[in-house]
Amino acid sequence: MEINRVSGLVINAPQFFLDPEFMTWLNGRESVMTWHKKGAEPNDFSDVVVFVDPSLEGEGTDSDMPEAIWNSIVQACRDQSLGGQNFHIPVRLTNLHA
Repeated sequence: MEINRVSGLVINAPQFFLDPEFMTWLNGRESVMTWHKKGAEPNDFSDVVVFVDPSLEGEGTDSDMPEAIWNSIVQACRDQSLGGQNFHIPVRLTNLHA
C-alpha cells in the first residue's frame, strides 16, 4: 500500500449550483464524484468533487464544465499556491447558503 498526502480546497459556491450550464454539466456526466441526485434540485448535500491538474494550466478531469466556473476553480488553486504536487488537486464544491 502506498499513501500520499495531497492538498486540496473546499469552495462554497452556491452560485455555481444556480447556473443552468453547470447543472446541465452535473446532471449530464456519466461519472462525477458527487452526492447530488441527478435531475433533482441541488441542495446542501449536492457537494461535487473535481480534480485540477497540478500544473495549474487549466487541465483536469472535469475541465469540460462551464469555462468560467472551471477557470475560477483553477484560479483559486493558483491563489492558494497548490501547484507542483505529484497528484491532481481535489476541490470540493459545496452548496451551503449562509
